[in-house]
Amino acid sequence: MASYFLRSKHISRGKGARVTRAAAYRAGERIRDQRTSEVYDYSDRDDVVCKEVVLPSGLAGREDMAWTQDRAVLWNAAEHAGARRNSRLAREFLVLLPPELDPAQRARLVRGFSQQLADQYRAAVDMTVHAPRPGADARNHHAHLLMTVREVGPDGMGHRTDLELMGYERRARGLGPSKAEYLGIRKAWADLTNHALEQAGVTARVDHRSYEAQGVNREPTPTIPEKVFYAERTSGAGSAAGDAIRARHRERLQARAEGPGEVERVVARQKRELREQALKDLERGSGERGRIRWGSLTRAERNALRREQYRARRVLERQDPQREAHRRATARRRYHESFRSNPEAIRERRRQYRRSHADEINRKQREYRKVRSEVLNRRRRELRRLHAEQRDPQRREPRRTRSEPSPPPAAGVPPLSPTAEESARAWLADRQRQDSQQNAERSAAQWRSAREHGSADPAPEDSARAWLAGRGEQPGRDGARGPDDDDGRRRRRDHDLEK
Repeated sequence: MASYFLRSKHISRGKGARVTRAAAYRAGERIRDQRTSEVYDYSDRDDVVCKEVVLPSGLAGREDMAWTQDRAVLWNAAEHAGARRNSRLAREFLVLLPPELDPAQRARLVRGFSQQLADQYRAAVDMTVHAPRPGADARNHHAHLLMTVREVGPDGMGHRTDLELMGYERRARGLGPSKAEYLGIRKAWADLTNHALEQAGVTARVDHRSYEAQGVNREPTPTIPEKVFYAERTSGAGSAAGDAIRARHRERLQARAEGPGEVERVVARQKRELREQALKDLERGSGERGRIRWGSLTRAERNALRREQYRARRVLERQDPQREAHRRATARRRYHESFRSNPEAIRERRRQYRRSHADEINRKQREYRKVRSEVLNRRRRELRRLHAEQRDPQRREPRRTRSEPSPPPAAGVPPLSPTAEESARAWLADRQRQDSQQNAERSAAQWRSAREHGSADPAPEDSARAWLAGRGEQPGRDGARGPDDDDGRRRRRDHDLEK
């Protein structure tokens, strides 16, 4: 059966909310907040039946108002229009739709109400209609109307709407109290709903007035706050706040059965107790009254706060390294578990972060390399030497000069300077490898093979050098030279290499 429900609340930065996130969640889209560089992606939602941005009748369809049809542009403009840390960014109306209507009739009803709000306050209204989710009540057809708190125009966001004015501002414009205006909105929704039910041939009607104003002796259904409701649904058990609300409701039901006077007495006592408890909570949390919510900070303020937290964390590491190591290990394990569950989403988030913070990342990398250049270069040399030894175990490290200081070896890496025994073994292995690779017989065989295949005749000097290289001797300026004679002079050896 159709029932009346309309609730209004603000999307406020002072409460840590983001209107870009609210719009992305309600419309099932992906929106990037330009103010904080955060990305809100709810494009996997499948319960959004209808969504549309409604403008005042005089501005709808104009080319200079096309920017309002892009939710990312519209709500980023609303974020930038609110300059204070506690700015109100949007006003939301949550309404319950009659289950007796079909989807087209429900969408037409919400569109008519959105158009009435847009015309009255000259604001943009982002309407979305949601169907009941699996496992929820099948009658829970509802709509979210996200209305800007400022007037919209071709030049962007303008002054605040009349609904957001208070006190002397309303009196200066000749407006009545804001409560009367809110009651007028509730009545308008009831009238539109009843008209839609009448057009659909449904006899049920809704009434926006309270039970007391309607003359009905009935206790209203208690309202459970969203956070309490979802916490209880997630845990599957009751909560202290929810149990207290239900206990007060049972007490009022019992008092209503006894008589009207008893109901008034119980309600007055409950209000007094709630007021006293609120004062105690205020005194207890008076030390946090100056605390600024995370959602109200800009990107630069968040980074500054993160740096302070990092410095405090390093102090804790020095005090209790085991506890901090355990915390870091737990965080790494949680990250790897989330990466295994959805690796592509995390990779895409990394790519988006690198694209949006490319300049900052490059600057930090340059600073890091500049400060740690000596350590990084030493590590590179050690890694290159290790890789070379793995490819060729008999390869030796080039001899260092006396002027070049030997850097200290890293942990787990052998020292760069070999011992005398290691140097002797390496020299013998290298000599054996050279002797096995090249000798006079092999050089002659290579020369004959080249002649048989028609290669060009090498010069006598080149052949002599190759033959002497196989014997381990060095050629001289005037030909090949052998060992010294008895008189200290080197005798000349001539070789006839011609056939």
